[in-house]
Amino acid sequence: MLIVVGTRKRPDGNLKAMFLLLDLWKKGIRDCFFDAKLSEKQFEKVSQKIAKNYDLMEPPEPDDDEPKELVRLPKDTLVIEADAAIHLDKGVRMVAHEEASGGKAIDSLKGARAIHEIYIPKTGKWYLWARAFFEWSKDSYWIGMDDALAQPWDRDGGPGAIRICPDPDDTSKWHRWLWNTGPDSVVNTKQGINPAFFQIKRAGYYRLWSKGREAGSRLDQILLTRTRDFNTQIETGGKPLPIKHAPHPYEPASIHECQKLIRHAVEIATAVNSEIPWEFKYWLQDIWGDITQFPDSEGSLYKCPKCAADLPQQAVDLMIQHAQSDDIQFYILCRKCGGEFD
Repeated sequence: MLIVVGTRKRPDGNLKAMFLLLDLWKKGIRDCFFDAKLSEKQFEKVSQKIAKNYDLMEPPEPDDDEPKELVRLPKDTLVIEADAAIHLDKGVRMVAHEEASGGKAIDSLKGARAIHEIYIPKTGKWYLWARAFFEWSKDSYWIGMDDALAQPWDRDGGPGAIRICPDPDDTSKWHRWLWNTGPDSVVNTKQGINPAFFQIKRAGYYRLWSKGREAGSRLDQILLTRTRDFNTQIETGGKPLPIKHAPHPYEPASIHECQKLIRHAVEIATAVNSEIPWEFKYWLQDIWGDITQFPDSEGSLYKCPKCAADLPQQAVDLMIQHAQSDDIQFYILCRKCGGEFD
């Protein structure tokens, strides 16, 4: 879930609603910065600076199981695990296979889809490769993307579909895992010199999907790259691409928690007679509905990080009173356990 908070620069240089942004960062929502007067790079610097100040960017623990020999992928390359789809149609089933990435792949009946949500950072051509296992003559799969132009487009697969298949009647490519791409054209089923691709017109989130064309074909991984000359089959020898899963340094936040944080921010802004930016009001109305209908507060949002005891209301009132002051910084010690509020 991506949560965006619209903010504008105050005349004194402070960002409006920064207290909310910090709370969201602490709760694990990283992508929560947007400002009409700052570029994307400037905002990245701001967010990184805040993260370092609050010790949010914890280094991942070393992985002793990391493979020593890794495939060097080109810049702007995405690798998608077929079994990590956000939605599976009834005709899609997980299958175990020792040679698949993570030991799992998917098998889809004809027309059954597995849907992924991916972020594509740049426009242009994104070349497609898919690691699949074809049994005998059942040797094709559809890979598609909504709101993208597929080349070559296979009409039978639906809008944005590319047919993945090895060279026809090449029995040496049956019954083993291989990286395949699309053909030269819909008419010519032989794989071309250049891989098939999706033409991306805007950066953003897309729905990438796989669809069964011939039951019995199994799909393991999908690769998208902006490098036309990268031949995934040659570079990997048909093996899966190892994916390192680093521990996530942030805690997940539920919608209910986000609603409480927003309510908290509105209360502070009201208490100090601070105007809520119009972007913020629009975002609240659009996402959450009526701004006055938030969940009841379940205790103070100011809690001791050690024992979770609520901060005394007197201290909370002082913090609200001086929320917009650059001259006052609070440092509070918990009487119960000695935990520090900073």
